[in-house]
Amino acid sequence: MVRLLWEMITGRRPIEHGGAWLRAFIGLPAPLRDLTRWVLRPKRRFLYGRLRALSRDTVMSGPFAGMRLMGHPAPPELLGTYEHELSALVLELAARAYPTIVNVGARYGYYAIGMARLMPQATVLAFEGDTEAHGMFAAAVAANGVGDRVHAGGFADAPVFADALGSGDGVLVVCDIDGGEVPLLDPAQVPALTRATILVECHGPMEHPTEAVMVMRFLPTHVVRRIATEDRVLAHLPAGVAEPWRSRMPRTLEALMQEHRTPPQSWLLLTPVDRR
Repeated sequence: MVRLLWEMITGRRPIEHGGAWLRAFIGLPAPLRDLTRWVLRPKRRFLYGRLRALSRDTVMSGPFAGMRLMGHPAPPELLGTYEHELSALVLELAARAYPTIVNVGARYGYYAIGMARLMPQATVLAFEGDTEAHGMFAAAVAANGVGDRVHAGGFADAPVFADALGSGDGVLVVCDIDGGEVPLLDPAQVPALTRATILVECHGPMEHPTEAVMVMRFLPTHVVRRIATEDRVLAHLPAGVAEPWRSRMPRTLEALMQEHRTPPQSWLLLTPVDRR
């Protein structure tokens, strides 16, 4: 651990990019992680603090603009460029006015609450297996005034998931559970999936062959649309957002927009044939 810290400080090891080094970095005590980030990236840490003060921890752009965030939100979430590839798609889905949204892998509520704010007619059933995230999720729900329509649950196994889906008609599933999608999103175990619309994050075949399995399972009943990851550029941030820092520190701001995803990665939108 001492060697890891020394290599990060001297710049001999990249951090926050994935793999064993990322896991080791995450395992450091929070104060030590913060100190390390300040040592390695003082401009980014300074700008992150300015953005939090400027935004008051409220999403600054994108489909979820105006949503309050809790804890220490990631810079892309604050800026509104988090998972930028999905921004237009989120608005497209909102226009379909689903009465029920089932969000599996809700974490702190970014999509559960964001979708609830976009679709005031929808009831959101959110599931998160990490109990440490539940308190922050509840605080975010209250801060955004959607407690009457967003209902939180814990780990969603197949029976719990099937109960949440009901018949599947008029249901939008938003799923990101880091490889757990393959056992959960199985129409053989949960038949209502054949009638639900599904937005699922797929991880690379080196880790989990999620995309290939999802296509094989749902192609008979759904229209499959693939969304690939994109490099983050400052142009993804609408003009005027994050000023004056956008003009003063453009490179640092663009660096804060990065999500350091390990390729290949993609999303699939699976729309039942009768909902095209």
